[in-house]
Amino acid sequence: MGAGHPSTPADRSVTGIWPLIGRTEELRLINAAVTGANGYGGIVIAGSAGVGKSRLAQESIHLIRSGRWVSRWVRATASARALPLGAFAEWTGDIAGAPMLVVRNVISHLTAAAPGTKVVIGVDDAHLLDDLSAFVVLQLVQRRLAKVVVTIRTGEPCPDAVNALWKERYLQRLELQPLSLVETETLLREVLGGSVESELAARMWKLTRGNVLYLRHVLERELTDGRIRERSGLWRWAGHPVVSETLAELIEQQIGRLPAPIGDVVDVVSLSEPLETTTLCRVTDREAAEEAEKRGLIVISDSEGTLSARLAHPLYGEVRRARWGPLRLQRLSGEIAVALTATPEVDSRDTVRRAALWLNSDLVANPDLYSRAAAAAMTLSDFPLAERLANESIAAGAGIELIMIRAHALAVLNRAEEAEEVLAAAPSTPALPNADLSRLVTLRAIILLFPLGRPQESANVVTTALHDLEPSKLQNLAPIRCLHLAMSAQPGPAITTMASVDRTILPGLPAMMATWGLIIALGDCGRVAEAVRIAEAGYKLAAHAPEVTYQTIALAEFHVVTLLLAGYVHEAMGAAERTFRECSDLHGRMHSMSTAIMGMAVLGTGRAARATKYLREGLADEYEESDSTGYWYRYSLVLIHALALSGNGPAATEVLQAATSRRHPSFTFVESERLLAAAWVAAAEGAISTAIDTARQAADFAAQHDQFQREVVCLDTATRFGDPTTAERLQVLADWVEGPRATAAARHASALATRDPVGLSDASDRFEEMGDLLAAMDAAAHAATVYRRRGCNGSALTATARAQRLAEACGGADTPALREAQQPSPLTGRQREVITLAAQGLSNKQIAEKMTLSVRTVEGHLHRAAQRTGVSGRGDLGAIITGDQPPPDRGHELE
Repeated sequence: MGAGHPSTPADRSVTGIWPLIGRTEELRLINAAVTGANGYGGIVIAGSAGVGKSRLAQESIHLIRSGRWVSRWVRATASARALPLGAFAEWTGDIAGAPMLVVRNVISHLTAAAPGTKVVIGVDDAHLLDDLSAFVVLQLVQRRLAKVVVTIRTGEPCPDAVNALWKERYLQRLELQPLSLVETETLLREVLGGSVESELAARMWKLTRGNVLYLRHVLERELTDGRIRERSGLWRWAGHPVVSETLAELIEQQIGRLPAPIGDVVDVVSLSEPLETTTLCRVTDREAAEEAEKRGLIVISDSEGTLSARLAHPLYGEVRRARWGPLRLQRLSGEIAVALTATPEVDSRDTVRRAALWLNSDLVANPDLYSRAAAAAMTLSDFPLAERLANESIAAGAGIELIMIRAHALAVLNRAEEAEEVLAAAPSTPALPNADLSRLVTLRAIILLFPLGRPQESANVVTTALHDLEPSKLQNLAPIRCLHLAMSAQPGPAITTMASVDRTILPGLPAMMATWGLIIALGDCGRVAEAVRIAEAGYKLAAHAPEVTYQTIALAEFHVVTLLLAGYVHEAMGAAERTFRECSDLHGRMHSMSTAIMGMAVLGTGRAARATKYLREGLADEYEESDSTGYWYRYSLVLIHALALSGNGPAATEVLQAATSRRHPSFTFVESERLLAAAWVAAAEGAISTAIDTARQAADFAAQHDQFQREVVCLDTATRFGDPTTAERLQVLADWVEGPRATAAARHASALATRDPVGLSDASDRFEEMGDLLAAMDAAAHAATVYRRRGCNGSALTATARAQRLAEACGGADTPALREAQQPSPLTGRQREVITLAAQGLSNKQIAEKMTLSVRTVEGHLHRAAQRTGVSGRGDLGAIITGDQPPPDRGHELE
C-alpha cells in the first residue's frame, strides 16, 4: 500500500481488441460443429445484444482458418435488409438477371476456393437478413457447399429460412450466456493489466450482468472520468457510475421508444426494486406493466405467492434516470412512498426503503419514519442515509437517540470532527437517563479514541463523567475505561476494571466496548478460553442489539487475533471466513475490514502471497495519508509481515516507513507487532542480527506490559531467526498461557539451543498440526541445518524436503531458516549475513554500521569467507548466497 501514487486516466487505454475470456467450451463446441465432428453443418450462436456473439464467431473462424480453410464474413444490417441480397452485395455482381441466377452467382462466388480447401462463412446478425439472403444461407447449408457460423439476437424475429437452420437440425444452436462474475473479474484483470479489487469486479458485473459490450462502455467512461484508477498495484472503483451518451443511445435503441405509461413502469421499478406488483399497479397502469414485462423491460418473480417486479437489466434504470430532472424524481418517489403506506412494514430494509423514498420526494417531512429508519440504516451499514435521516429528525426536534445515531454515522463516514461537535453540544448532564448518558459518553470517547486519535482526551471525557455521576451509574462507564486500558497495553488493569461489573445489564454500546476490551486484554494475557466465551457472547449481543451490529466487525478482528496469537489457526480461519461471508454483499468499511481480517488469518496459516492479496484489497480504501481511525495503521503491520515473507523486501520497507510515520496514538497494544514487522523487514534484507535484536525488543515490550501471549510470538520469531537463547523464557510462558503455540515454540527453542534435530522435527510437526505452516517450515529447516552440520546427509535431505514441501504449501516463502537450509555452506551465520549485505551493494563501512561492528571485523569476515569457499571478490561471494551470477561490472576486491 505504501506511498504509491494513483494512476491517471491516461495511464490505461481499453481501446483495441479485448481478450476472449470464458469461452473455451463454446469455442470447442463451434469447432466440432464446423469441422463436422458432431454431424452438423455449422452452428447458430444466439444471445442478447452485446453478449459477445460476433467476437466469438470471428474468433472461432480465425482458429479454424489455421487449417486448409478459406473464410468469408457477411454482416447483415437493418439498412441492407431493404434490398434483395443486400447482405451479399459484395458477391452479387449484376443483379438485373433472374433471382435464381443471381442466387446461384452469389453462392458460386462465396464458395470459390482452391482444390482441397474448405469454405467457412460467418453470417453476423442473421435475424436482419432479407428473405433472399436468408435463402442463400439455407442453400449453402442444405447443399453442404460450405460450413456456416451464424449469429442471431435472442428475442428478435428471424426469416423463416434462418429459423429452419436449427429447427431442421442443419446447424447446432448455442445459447451464448453473459460472462459470470469470475469471468468478468478475469477480463478486467487482463484489460487493465493488473490486480482488480473484488468489489470493483462485483459492482461491474452487477451493473452490466456480464454483457461485454456494456462492460466496455462503462469501463471506458469510468477510466476517462477517473473513478476507476490504480493505486499500489490494485484497480479500484470509487463513486457512482455515469452512463456515457454512446451507451445510453445503444440501450435506448435496444429497448425502443417507450410510450409514457410504459416508461413510467420502468422508472418506478428502477427507483424501488424489487417492488410488489400490487404496489406497482397502484402507481402505474396495469396494462402498461404487462406490456413492459412482455417487452422484456421488467421481470416478474414469485416468492411465496408474492409477485415482485425487477428491471430486466440494471442499465435500463441508469439510462432512464440520467434523463430525469429533479421534479420527476421527487414526484415518483413520493407516489411510491404513499403507495407503500397501504402495506405493513416487513423488516428494517422495508423501513429504510420507505424512508429513503419519502426523503427524496416532494412530500411533507415524516420525522417518525425518519427516526425509525435512521436506526435501521445503521444496522444495514447504510451510513450516508442514516446520517441524512438522523439530521432531518433532529431538525424536527428529535432527542439524544438521533443525535448519537448521527454522530456515529458521521464518524464512520470520516467526518469525525463534525461528530465530536455534535456530541460536545449534546445534553450531558446527570439528569439524562443512566443508559443514555453512559452511551453518550461512551460514543464520544470512542470517536476521540479511534477516528480522532486523541486517547488522552478520550480518557479525560470518561474521567470527568465518572466524577459527575452518582455511584449507581458508574458501572456503565467501566467498559470504555476497560477498552482504554486494553488498547494502552495494560491488560491486567483492563480485566480488573470489569471484575465487579454485571455485563448482562449494560446497554448495547457499553456492553460491546466491554467485549472489545476484555477480548484484547484476555487474549494478550493468554486467557484464551475466557476471551472466546466473551467473543461468543458478543456475537449474540450484536444479533439482538441493532445499535452495535456494525461493531461486530471489530469484535471479529479481536477474536481472530486472540486465536492466532494462541495458535488456534484453524479456528481463526473459520471465524475470519464467517465474517468475510457475512460482509460479502456490503460495501465500504465493513467489506474492507472483513477482507483485511481474512488476510490476517490467511497469513496465520503461512500463505503470505495469498494474504498479501487480501490485505492490499482490504487496505485499498484506507490510504495512509488520510488514515485517522487507525485501521490502515493496524493492518499495514500485517501487510509488512506478509510482504517480507513473500520476498518483497522493498515493498515491505516502503510500507514500514509509511506506518512508522503514521503510528496511531491509540494503538499502543500492537507496539510489539510493529517491532516484529520491522524485524521481518530486516530479515528479508538479510540483516539477521538486527532482526533478532528487534524481535527481542518486541518481546521485552510485551513482557513489560504483561502481554504474555504476544511475548510468545515475539520470542518464537527470534527463535525462527536463529536466536538460541529464548528457550528458558518460552518454557515459563508455556506454563502461563493457553493454546498450542507456546508449547510448540518452547519445544522449537529448546531443540535449537541444544542442536537437537529430532526435537526440531517434533516442533515442526506441532506447528503444522496447529495450522501454522510457515513456523513448521522454519523448524524443519533448522532440523535440516543441524543434520547437515552433523554430517547426517540423508536426514538432512529429508528435513530439507519437508521444509520445501511446506514452503510450496505456503505458496512460496522466504525466511532466514529456509535460506540456510537450502544452501549448505561452510560459512558461519555471521559470514553469510555480511556477504548478503555486501551483495546488496553496501560498502564495508555501511555493513559495519548496520551490524554494529568495526570495519576491520567486516573485512575479516569477508576474507575468511573467501578462503573457505575458494572464491574471490564480493560479487562471487554474493553469488554463493543469492544463487545469482555475479555482475560482470563488479570488481573482485573484498574491500
